Amino acid sequence: MQISEPAEYAILGLLEHRPMHGYEMFQQFQSGILGQIVHLEMSQMYAFLKKLERMAYIEAELEAQGVRPPRKIFHLTQAGRATFHAWLTTPVERPREIRLLFLIKLYFAQSLIPDQLPRLIDLEVAACQKFLEHLEAQRLPETQSKDTAFLDHVVLRSRIHQTRALLDWLRELQAEFAGMR
Repeated sequence: MQISEPAEYAILGLLEHRPMHGYEMFQQFQSGILGQIVHLEMSQMYAFLKKLERMAYIEAELEAQGVRPPRKIFHLTQAGRATFHAWLTTPVERPREIRLLFLIKLYFAQSLIPDQLPRLIDLEVAACQKFLEHLEAQRLPETQSKDTAFLDHVVLRSRIHQTRALLDWLRELQAEFAGMR
C-alpha cells in the first residue's frame, strides 16, 4: 500500500504543523486555499486517515470531551514525517501533476521550508523542461493510418503546448521569487 491521492499528502502536511482531529483537518480544506487545490469530502477524509494510520504514517490518541464520545487526535509518526518531507522536496515528474501536487507542495513549503522554495521551483522548472524535451523528441510512426496519425499528432501537439504553458508559468514564478530575495 502506498500514498496514491494528493489529499493524503496534504493531510500529512497539515499534521506536520500540529496534531489535529479529522474534522479540524476537514475544515482546513473547506475554508482555505487548500480546498481550492484539492476537493475533499468528509467521507474521503476519514478513509484517508484510516489508510495513513494503517501505513503507520500517522497515529491517533483519544481525547476526552466530557459527556461526548472521545475524539481521535492524529499526529505524524517519524515514518510519516520522513515520507512527507521526501515528497515535499522532490519535483513532480509529469506536467499533469503540477496542478495538484506541485501546488500542494508550494502550500506547505511556504510555511515549513520557506528557504527552500526557490530550489523547489528550480527543480520543477528543470523537470518540466526535461519532459518537454522528451515530448518534442517524439516521432510518430509512419505506418499509421491517416486518421490515427492525425489524432496522434493532435494529442502530441496539445501535450507540448500545455507543457510549454506550464513551463512559462513556472519561469514566471521563478522570476517572482528571484525578485523577492
